[in-house]
Order: sequence, then structure tokens, then C-alpha cells
Amino acid sequence: MAPTEKVDFPSKGIKIIGTLFFPPGYTPDTKYPAVVIAHPMTAVKEQSPGLYAMSLAPAGFIALTFDAAYQGESEGQPRYLEDPAQRAEDVRAAVTYLSLRDDVDTERVGALGICASGGYVPFAAQTDLRIKAVATVSGVCTGRMNREGLLQGLGGPEILRQSLKAANDARLIEARGEEAPVNPSLPPTVEDVPPEYPHEIKELAQYYKTPRGQHERAPGLFATRSADLLGNFDAFAFNHLIAPRPLLMIAGADAGTKFYSEDGIRAALRPKELFIIPGRDHAALYDNLTESGPKLVEFYKQYL
Repeated sequence: MAPTEKVDFPSKGIKIIGTLFFPPGYTPDTKYPAVVIAHPMTAVKEQSPGLYAMSLAPAGFIALTFDAAYQGESEGQPRYLEDPAQRAEDVRAAVTYLSLRDDVDTERVGALGICASGGYVPFAAQTDLRIKAVATVSGVCTGRMNREGLLQGLGGPEILRQSLKAANDARLIEARGEEAPVNPSLPPTVEDVPPEYPHEIKELAQYYKTPRGQHERAPGLFATRSADLLGNFDAFAFNHLIAPRPLLMIAGADAGTKFYSEDGIRAALRPKELFIIPGRDHAALYDNLTESGPKLVEFYKQYL
């Protein structure tokens, strides 16, 4: 297992808590390539990011996982707020932190986003030229998800209006000094997932609501006020700005969310690659790195 160190850094005045994973034989007087790894919505660094860090560190990279603002061990109120501007800023702040370290080669810093961060990382990279190689796993655009639903056809204007109304009302609740309202992102157990729900909801519950992936600091809550921050966010609209830096987007062939990665790649310029893994769904790539892990090592070794 890769040696680790707990670290912290500021992001727009919010204290972010992270974990550094070091390569074998690490020495502080060597400059290493480094990769920032950002987590899914409602998740924490100890879940899928930690697994990907443990895949990259043995290959010679310093890997940085962190809890986004308002999540996990990081600071920020209200808790569980999903603010796309802040989430992108957290990625940039993580790059800044790495770039100030004596053991990091600033010309070889990349970033990896998983699920929701598969939208936030490309979004940050569009204007942060310090990110030299961009990759995503099961990426989604949380803005589009908020407008249209996790899967195509699940959302719509009326559902969006309802969530925006609830978010606006939540602002008044918070302004009165009352506790910020939150919503659960998933049913409490796998058994509670209604049979008519899409398979993707059950697969996410099988990850987050069982010992497979659950974590005490990731209760699966979503601050109600997040909806009006997400409503007009578009992660991939300016993906062409990433070029000439490389973009790799990895998705499962059986994932109902695959269309997000397809759209993200379509909006990008070369060099770009859409890597589809047969027999994998969305959440399978959170903890099954059989194909995605080596692919990412190959990608970062080529470009960092």
C-alpha cells in the first residue's frame, strides 16, 4: 500500500482536507508527476478516489485526494452543498497546493474526476492551463443532471421548477437562522429502491448503501439549496478549450450515463479519447479498476 500523508489547503477561504499518496521509494528531493483526484457528488476521498490513488501512486505519481468543500472532513457551511463553482475552485486549489510543493514537477500535473467531478475537472481545466492532462471516470454534468435527470428522459421543466422553488425557499430558511434543509440522494437501503426505478439507482445504492462503498462521512445528503447553483451549469460546453492538452473520458458500456462522456468528447478537440469498457455500468468503475486503472496509468505516463 502506498505511503500517505494527511494535508490541508485553502479554497476560497475554506479549509480543504486531503490525503497525499506517494510512489514507492519516495524521496523529498525528487520531483514527481502528480495527479489531483476529485470525488463524486455526496462522496468522500476515502471511497473511489482512494482506490484510484492507490493505482496511480505505485506507477510513480504523487496522487492527491481531497474532500470537496462542504463535504467529509473539509470545512464549509451549509453542509452537503453542491456548488459547481466551488467544486471547480477546489480542483484549482488542489493544483495550486501541489504546484507549491518541492517534490512536484509543476509541468507534469494532471487531474482525474469521477462521476460529478468528471464534469468539474474538465470545467476547471478549460481555464486552468496548469492541468496538463485531463481524465474522467463515469463522468456526468451535474447541471444537466439537475435540469434533465440523471438519465435521459427522467427530468423535465416541471421537475426543474420544483427543485428551484425548493432551493429558493431553502435560502429563506437559512436566512432566518434555521438549519439548512437537505435531501437524500438515494433511498436508505438497496431494498428500499422501488422496482420501477432505473437500474442505475439500484447500482448506486449497492455501492453507497452497503459495506462495498459506504463511509461514515458520506451519508448521501444533498443540500436543497444546491439546485439553483446547478440549474444553469454546463460542464462540457467549453471542452474545446482543453486542447492541445489531452482529454481521456472513461465510461462503462452498460452505463446509462455513458452519453455524458460521449457528449463531453464530442465537444472537445484532439487529442481526445473516449474509452468504453464492455460489461461495466456507472458505479462498477468506482471500485473495479481492472481496465480503468491501467488505462489511466498509461494515459498519465504518456502525457505527464
